[in-house]
Amino acid sequence: MKLALAGLVAAAATMHTGTPAQRDVWGDWYTPERDSLIRIADCGDGTPCGRVVWVDEDRAQVLVDEHNSDEALRGRPIEGITLLSGFESGKTGWRGGAIYHPGNGNTYRARLRRIDGDTLEVKGCVGPICKAQHWELAAAQDGRPGDDG
Repeated sequence: MKLALAGLVAAAATMHTGTPAQRDVWGDWYTPERDSLIRIADCGDGTPCGRVVWVDEDRAQVLVDEHNSDEALRGRPIEGITLLSGFESGKTGWRGGAIYHPGNGNTYRARLRRIDGDTLEVKGCVGPICKAQHWELAAAQDGRPGDDG
């Protein structure tokens, strides 16, 4: 009986082993169109920040931040902009953050979670309505232009 109880306790303790993996969002991620690359790294406080580190100038629809509500920022290049910030750890990923959309200049509530080894789900939300994108992990050997490591 004690052995069976110990087995149940051990099984229950391992039920949430996927949670840390879902919060592992660090790395370089291609957006769905593969026309830009976002590097997600520690903001300095243990939470993720995502910065545009590469833009395919031939394919990207937006190269400068022309729709920003702050007129002083409208001429800055998209490459280098921080798109993701302000997250807190949740049960199945990161929540309560923000994602900036340079295509329209709006900022949305955001959530992040790792779906599998190569896929990141990025959700932008307005009120209760969310739209999800799946970003693909970039391999280190991709040899992308502008890849500074």
